[in-house]
Amino acid sequence: MEIPTTVSEPQADEVESSRKLTRIARFLERVPWLIPTLSFITGVIGFVMVKRGADLARVIAIAALAGWVWLLIEPLVRRFLERRRSGIGKFVSNFLTQSLQQEVLFFSLPFLFGALQRDVGQIVFIAIAAAAALLTALDPLYERWIAARAATRLLFHAYCSLIVAVVVVPMVVHLSLEQALPLSLGAVVVWLLLTAPMSLRSLRSTRHKLIWVACSILAPLLVWVLRAHVPPAGLAVTQAVITQSIVDRTPGPAVRSLTSAELSAGVVAFAAIRAPSGVAQSIIFEWRHAGEVERITAEIHGGNDSGWRTYSRKTLFPANAPGRWTVDVRTPQGQLLKRLQFVVKD
Repeated sequence: MEIPTTVSEPQADEVESSRKLTRIARFLERVPWLIPTLSFITGVIGFVMVKRGADLARVIAIAALAGWVWLLIEPLVRRFLERRRSGIGKFVSNFLTQSLQQEVLFFSLPFLFGALQRDVGQIVFIAIAAAAALLTALDPLYERWIAARAATRLLFHAYCSLIVAVVVVPMVVHLSLEQALPLSLGAVVVWLLLTAPMSLRSLRSTRHKLIWVACSILAPLLVWVLRAHVPPAGLAVTQAVITQSIVDRTPGPAVRSLTSAELSAGVVAFAAIRAPSGVAQSIIFEWRHAGEVERITAEIHGGNDSGWRTYSRKTLFPANAPGRWTVDVRTPQGQLLKRLQFVVKD
């Protein structure tokens, strides 16, 4: 006689949840482009809304920041699910993590591209971010290179967390860029320390463990040392010009070349810079000529649709003034916002 078997209510709920998640996963396997495309579109909408000063941008940014929080707590959730020996625990964790990594990376790309200047470091930084976003959309490569080991998975989490924190945190909590980057790096370093035991246990050889430790220490240091090449996401120069006159923060006609005699009237570097609402941001005008550098600091405030208008006026020029002059508009960390040039003729 066959003994009937019964399934408890919690087990039945787990089986039903597993079936639902499996159906979702199979659907997404048939349309692997869906999440990256929607995430990128969301990022574009957020970027456009920031440019227009709309409150919707902050709502979108908060949603993206929620993904950052998940990336930080994911190891704890995974450990909890594994302790319960839930059959769907690992699947849920992997599925949510990969999906949110796609979300935060593709969401951040429009902001990074919007801040891009002719700076080799910025170009490399954005290229790496774009490659990481693409990797999350290629399941075979992602599962082989990222998801296979806790060490690589957690390092990739740290990178995604850094990207979204640099892009989103200033918009959500009204921090300037020079405040946001140290905060982001600090959070990533603390997170790597907390998850170090889990990462090291997943590596078998001493050599691989040493490589992981080196990467965890050197990567944040490298980002800090090269912080001048991190794109100033969230800031955008809406207008910039070299002129010789300015009235009520409205620049006069643009000039590209001047004679030495015309320098007596002075030269003005004007810039209108848009920032997220509520953000107070220092800006530096960096005048360069013949190896000499002069820096003049100004301050802008976010929330102005056309950009906060500021300028730097130079009236004293050296005897060797003829030649090419460059005025870089930068953040205090050295991030390039705009480069202006003019020529002084004899």
